[in-house]
Amino acid sequence: MSLSDLITISRATQNAALSALNASNPTYLASLITAASDAIRRVCNRDFTQSSYTEYYSGGIYIREPLRLRQFPVLEITRVASNPRSALRVQNTDSVTNQRATVETTTSSLRLFRVAAATPVANDLPFSTYPTITSLASAVNALGAGWSATIVDNFANWPSADLKPLQGAATALFGGRDLELYTEDLQPFLTWPPGDPFGDEAGYQALTGWRLDDETGELFARFPRGQLNVRIDYTAGFATIPQPVQEACVQLVQDLYNAGLVNNTLKKATLGTGSFELKDEKKTVSLSGKVSLLLAPYVDHSKMIFR
Repeated sequence: MSLSDLITISRATQNAALSALNASNPTYLASLITAASDAIRRVCNRDFTQSSYTEYYSGGIYIREPLRLRQFPVLEITRVASNPRSALRVQNTDSVTNQRATVETTTSSLRLFRVAAATPVANDLPFSTYPTITSLASAVNALGAGWSATIVDNFANWPSADLKPLQGAATALFGGRDLELYTEDLQPFLTWPPGDPFGDEAGYQALTGWRLDDETGELFARFPRGQLNVRIDYTAGFATIPQPVQEACVQLVQDLYNAGLVNNTLKKATLGTGSFELKDEKKTVSLSGKVSLLLAPYVDHSKMIFR
């Protein structure tokens, strides 16, 4: 996912000082806009720009304390799935030639890596080129050099892009590595409340589903219990960045530019019969009051509390 700047050059140059900077050094202005956009995202703990996301959560009951998606407002939930199962086993069977062999899934490809006699060899197999589990397995088997892939159960025609990204590379030697798919789609509740929590416990636990507060990104849900066993695909953010956030970005760009004009090593100077002393900059750097005021309604405080 690539995030764009929060303001355009034309929006920035509505400010007279930034318009002058754009005339003299447009490249520097563009760099400042990117830096300010990144800083605002970090301060507010959200991306703002409309984008697609895939996130993984541990299942349980989220009724009184809802599950918070990391980005909001939510425009669309495209999939909620659980029950991860092995779909493709990748291994390297030539441990004599290869001293190391690892397999890794990213958001866009299957990455195979091996080291043979201190020579590294990497192969990236994009999901866009090999869209099904069958085509991806065939591509692995065609590489040779000890690589092999076996389809597990009935997942031959499933999308390869649905494979869960691994948390780093895993060894493919000595039996290989199973790659997972989330196989069971969970539907939204059509009625609310979804069931009687004081009724039959087995039936209560079996009833799964969710409802969304799109403005806050909160899911009121019952998911199968487990660790990182729920996958949620969704789109969130603003098609048009709110004007207060845009103006905060403009003001921060100007603040960054003005700060660059100051000699921070200079503390005191004499001009003729007069002198001046610069403000002490030893304190922790913070956003200006005007920028903080504009951003205040958009800060996600939940991440500050729980992270």
